Parts: sequence; C-alpha cells; structure tokens
Amino acid sequence: MDLVLIEKLMRMLEQSALQELDVNDGGTRIRLAKKRTLGLDGYDAAKEPDIAPPPPAVEQGPHRILSGMTGTFYRSSAPGVAPYVTERSAVVDGQRLGLIEAMKTFNPVESDIAGTVVRILVEDGQPVAPGTPLFEIDVP
Repeated sequence: MDLVLIEKLMRMLEQSALQELDVNDGGTRIRLAKKRTLGLDGYDAAKEPDIAPPPPAVEQGPHRILSGMTGTFYRSSAPGVAPYVTERSAVVDGQRLGLIEAMKTFNPVESDIAGTVVRILVEDGQPVAPGTPLFEIDVP
C-alpha cells in the first residue's frame, strides 16, 4: 500500500468541497470520507460557525446507513432487475446496497458495516437528501 499516495489523497479531499473519495486502482481500493457533523436543522455545522454542533449521539438499536447526497434512490441497477439487498439480507462492509441518481450519474450506496438488513427505509424511486436514513443494519 502506497502511504504517500494515501496522504496525498487525504490532503486533496481535505482541501476540496467533496465529502467522500473512492479510488480503485487494480486490486487496491481506497475510500476516504470527511467526518460530517449536522446541526439540529440538518445543515452542515461546519458551514455555520455560529451554531455549535450537537453532542455526539449514542447510537442505539440498528446501525443506519444514511444518504450522502441529494438525488433519487434506487434499490436495483435497472427496472425489472432484482434489488441489491432485501430485508434479512446478510451484508459485508463495502457491499453495494443501492444507488442514488444525481445529475444523471448513478452513485453507489455501500454498507459501512457487516450485519443483516433489518429494514429498508426508502421506497424505490423516492427522492433523498443528505442524512436521509436509507437502511437499518443489525450488527452481531
């Protein structure tokens, strides 16, 4: 693993407006994401310095996978194709769970944890915004 490349990618992400960076090169995958703190009104607290971020919430119950962008949520790659996952599906970290279409680009929604899908919280074709809960994953 090229640590110089990883450090360079981290600096690039930090200095950009992007929230997440996913790079695949051959058999190596590097996924970086900025830690986001949302204020009580749902806006990024880092962009509103007058508002103190809420204290970190202690997660209880199933782990939630949230939308990272505004767009339209899809459970499968095309109409008539089986969904990526269903309720009670076992998932692994990095597994594709759905897609969000934004500006004619399909962006993958991936699990950030291994477990079992307990609930799918968004209907196929429904609009979503950053922070919208999409899936609940039960972690063993």
